[in-house]
Amino acid sequence: MVFGWGKKKKVEYEEPVETLSSSPQNITLDEIPKILNDIVILRKGTLAAEIKSHRNRIDPQREVILKIANELSEDELDPDKLDPHFQIMVNRGKKEVISAIKNEFGKPFPDIDSTDDVMRFKKTSTAGINKVGDMLGKHSKVIHHFAPKYSKKLTNDLKELSDDLKEVDELIDNFNVTENSVQTINELLVSREKTLGKLSKQTSRMDELKSSLNEKKETIKKFENEIDDIKNSSDYKEYMDVKSKLSDCDSEEVNIRHHVNDEFTKISRPLGKFVHISSHDKELKDLTATLASSPYDVLDNTNLPGIKNILDSIVTGIDSGSVSVKDVSKSKDSILEIKNTIPTLISTKEKFETKKHELSSKLEAFDSKSLQTAENNLKREESNISDISSKLKVFEDENLDLTHSLPTILHEIETNLKDVTSTSYTISLDDQ
Repeated sequence: MVFGWGKKKKVEYEEPVETLSSSPQNITLDEIPKILNDIVILRKGTLAAEIKSHRNRIDPQREVILKIANELSEDELDPDKLDPHFQIMVNRGKKEVISAIKNEFGKPFPDIDSTDDVMRFKKTSTAGINKVGDMLGKHSKVIHHFAPKYSKKLTNDLKELSDDLKEVDELIDNFNVTENSVQTINELLVSREKTLGKLSKQTSRMDELKSSLNEKKETIKKFENEIDDIKNSSDYKEYMDVKSKLSDCDSEEVNIRHHVNDEFTKISRPLGKFVHISSHDKELKDLTATLASSPYDVLDNTNLPGIKNILDSIVTGIDSGSVSVKDVSKSKDSILEIKNTIPTLISTKEKFETKKHELSSKLEAFDSKSLQTAENNLKREESNISDISSKLKVFEDENLDLTHSLPTILHEIETNLKDVTSTSYTISLDDQ
């Protein structure tokens, strides 16, 4: 049997050549969208033309494969020579291969007039080749053994068809690179606009913060002057003098307490023993205990009768032996000396406490509220200035980073433009 299988005819197509411009072209940002749109339209037209060329070259191969399938369909494959055991297997394999070829290659591949047609052609042709290839693979042993001339031709033609479609994939991939580059450029343009917008907003906010900072500094100066005026006043100087004297009272009180304690130390032994044997009522017992531990605290004219009563009771206790001492005469003399000294000690304490009270009254009479208010306001404004300065520093650092990013974005746009258009561009911002 003679088959009319012919060699495929190549459809020649001369691809448009994009020349690389030798010197950079100056453009503005506003011109970029049109440049991108024009290049996409050009590349879509080029892609459609190139794929159409491949389609026109591939479709005759489809017809050749379909013709082989028709020939195989009419060939009985010498059934008399077939072992009955394999006849069913061969017929099933032959039928399925022929059916696959007729289903997938029975109609011409879709014609191409646009990029949408390109993807439809790729999908249809790829699916057809894969299904036919899978079916040939499934029955490869049967077809190869019992129909070798068909097997070889189908395999070779299908491979050539598949190789041609790889070129189609490469063309589509190249166009996808263009689309991705265009998308990248558009994203960079959007990123630049967002960066400029953020810079504008943050610059406005920085101006507000600087204005607020100046206002706070003026307010601080006002409070500082107010505080200076208060501290330079005669009332404040008197206040500080009284405060100093009142502070001196603390050391004076320590000295008086020490002196009183020294005096009562002379009778500490009999006084300490009397605390435990006293039969006085609770009030005098408490007075006795305090007199033994901290005499200064109970020295006053109100307690004077009770203190004298306690001292007299101690003397009585010494005489009766209930209060034991080493030297009776010396102890009694010390008690008498203390008893005679107590009025003087009380007088000293009262004079001191009167002086301290008068100083405290003078201190309280001074109107310190205005000074405290001014000082609190000053602290608050100083804290506000610190907060504003911190925020301002953050914005300044961010704006510096954003400003530095703008030339980088422009450079990336120029680089991607060169990659996608094969032309060097220099973006001018004079009109921006």
